[in-house]
Amino acid sequence: MQWTPVVVVAYALCIDYLVYGLILPLSPFSPAGIAADEKLSLLAGGYAAGVLLATPLFGYLGDRIGFRRPMIVGALLLAGATALLAFAPNFELMLVGRLFQGAAAAATWTAGLALVAVRYADKRVQMMGYALMGSTAGSVLGPVLGGWLYGVSGYRLPFFVVLGFIGLEVALLLVVLPRDTASRAQQPNVLAFVLDRSILVPALAVVLAASAWSILEPLVPNHLRRTSGTGPDAIGAILAISTIVYGLSAPVVGWIVTRVGMTRTMLLGLVSMAVTLPLVALLDTLWSNGVALCFVSVAYALLLNPTSAELGDAVERRGAHCYSAVYAVFNIAYSIGSIGSSALAATLLAHTSLLLVLLAVSGLLILAIPLVLLNRPRETIASASGV
Repeated sequence: MQWTPVVVVAYALCIDYLVYGLILPLSPFSPAGIAADEKLSLLAGGYAAGVLLATPLFGYLGDRIGFRRPMIVGALLLAGATALLAFAPNFELMLVGRLFQGAAAAATWTAGLALVAVRYADKRVQMMGYALMGSTAGSVLGPVLGGWLYGVSGYRLPFFVVLGFIGLEVALLLVVLPRDTASRAQQPNVLAFVLDRSILVPALAVVLAASAWSILEPLVPNHLRRTSGTGPDAIGAILAISTIVYGLSAPVVGWIVTRVGMTRTMLLGLVSMAVTLPLVALLDTLWSNGVALCFVSVAYALLLNPTSAELGDAVERRGAHCYSAVYAVFNIAYSIGSIGSSALAATLLAHTSLLLVLLAVSGLLILAIPLVLLNRPRETIASASGV
């Protein structure tokens, strides 16, 4: 079996998430002087907006012209975003950088995962897992690397190092991946595909998971900085630990799904996130906050992980080959959730506390339980992905 394509995709996903994780602890320390929670939430929403706007384009192109060129475009967009985030003197240019970063992620995730699905049809679950290990590694390394390099030489050094990693990614994509060939497979009716209940309910679960998680990511670093005087290195370590806990939860979530089914697992995730989210605001020391984040990470895995298996199953049931399209649905759903939570945070934080904002999100998660129950019953799922 040829391993090089999956290794290249894993590296691309790693760099994408490394940049994402690197920015989280650094944003409050940017030369642009962005300290307000409302602006940090809007930056997170800018990333999600970039994903949302670019995903349909890359989902369309991936199933028609191939996956190599969209991935190269994604890497170049990520390089531009990284440079902007390093040198942006104000909030507006920081927001543009986050938009570019979101567009880059849309290209990498839709084309990269579709490439693995097509190239390794006989061992799709296994090879998809190897590819997704790259994103987990990037999530772990990003906050730690960003915090450590900031301590070595200030804000811009982490971005210079990442630009070198992106240059290697472009070289690998150009040299290793085979040239694209246009697909002749008939594409499904888009409206019927998206309105299938087996697509809609997992997509709803993605929206909910993204809403809950995305409201934390931009606010936790500032919360820790205010309450315990924590710097980027310690914030990065706490975020990395919670990400490791998320990655280690994947086998447990898979075990739960095979025994109680996907719908009950998602419901368990909904309730768990609703209960654990407010703990992040209630606890104000570094390590107690880290423990709370770990609990939220496990709940996030329970809600999000089963959806990738169900979306893939929906494609298989239709006898289709539109893997870029189904990952486009995943990305769009995640973006909608992120944008919604960012808008909610930016609106409410000007008038209330972080605790009340998280309580509001918890209430929305509980209210969504009847909608998740609309999912078709599934007795077993062979595996759960760690997307």
